[in-house]
Amino acid sequence: MTSNPGLFMTDFIRTTNKDSRWGEFYEPVSPKLNSGNGLRVVLFVSCNCGNNVLNTLSLLEQKHPGLLNLTGVVTDDPVDPDARISLKKRIWSQYTPGERSELKNKIVNNCMKIGIPCYTGAVKTDYFRHIYKSWNPDILIMFCFGQKLDSFLFDFPGMGSYNLHPSDLPKQIGAGTQPFQNAIRNGLKTSPLVIHQVTELIDIGPIVGVSPPINICLADGTYPKSLLTLLEKITSVGGWMSLQLVLEIIMLKTRGEPGPLTWIDFEKELPEGIKHLLMMPAVDDLTEMYEVPFHPILVK
Repeated sequence: MTSNPGLFMTDFIRTTNKDSRWGEFYEPVSPKLNSGNGLRVVLFVSCNCGNNVLNTLSLLEQKHPGLLNLTGVVTDDPVDPDARISLKKRIWSQYTPGERSELKNKIVNNCMKIGIPCYTGAVKTDYFRHIYKSWNPDILIMFCFGQKLDSFLFDFPGMGSYNLHPSDLPKQIGAGTQPFQNAIRNGLKTSPLVIHQVTELIDIGPIVGVSPPINICLADGTYPKSLLTLLEKITSVGGWMSLQLVLEIIMLKTRGEPGPLTWIDFEKELPEGIKHLLMMPAVDDLTEMYEVPFHPILVK
């Protein structure tokens, strides 16, 4: 058991196992209390955008007990040199080693505070499959996650597996590890955040929902100097969209209809105020998190 006030704010059990290939498995000493009711959700997420989804869905669980049950989180380990997460190709290449460690620790720490387990190792192993089956997800949500999933993982959840991707997939732009570079190369002035079903083909699964346009240019029409500000801006609506995704699937399940969910009209669902915020110019300030208002169900 480890307690490190400089890093983690609660006690946890950390397990290192050679069968995970890299990374570790973190379990809270005091798991959250949950009767087991509600939609069982597992997250495969990283960076600030993944942490936003984690915190948003955790808040929904706290405010509306019985709607959903977060059972586990998997996150990238950008620190372990053995990790195979496309570190040099993906957005991680834009962060310093210290920033990478901080982002990883933020998600692990939040999981421990919430009271749910967090895994940072290889996912296509028997070791993780055992953990995953114990989490028994109804749905899987991915966002900025660095490993390709196999069919066992994305076929397991009965109500579907979904990935959020920050590029204009409907126009066949931006699939893969460099969505922001592709948007700039194609001269896009706006780019949506897309939710699609997870399949064997990366970022090619059936599209479930598309955000309204998001302005990716500065006020003068040029692009920001850092790709990180585009990451924060395009993904800023990810928590809101993930929560709406969960609510739609809960309604589907309540009606006794099978998954996966096939479509959400985000142009209709998102408030006009958020649409306006998304179309405001980007800025070159890397401390800007582009926060959007809470989903209405969180303020009731």
